[in-house]
Amino acid sequence: MAEFNTPQSKAVKNLLDAYATLDLNNVEPLLSKNYHYELLPESPDLPVQTKESHLQTWGGIFSSVKKFEVRI
Repeated sequence: MAEFNTPQSKAVKNLLDAYATLDLNNVEPLLSKNYHYELLPESPDLPVQTKESHLQTWGGIFSSVKKFEVRI
């Protein structure tokens, strides 16, 4: 299992753990007010998402999934 010793790795782990709960109430507080999401390399079919549109997208995903697990 990966070690989480730096502030950056701890922040990533907290975000992954929040997504793994499948509850947007756990994810939303971890995203900044100016949050935006984009795929890299840039995909012409997927526009940059604002915080609100990103949460809406993941809300639809969460409603169709029973369990979400990330292994590092």
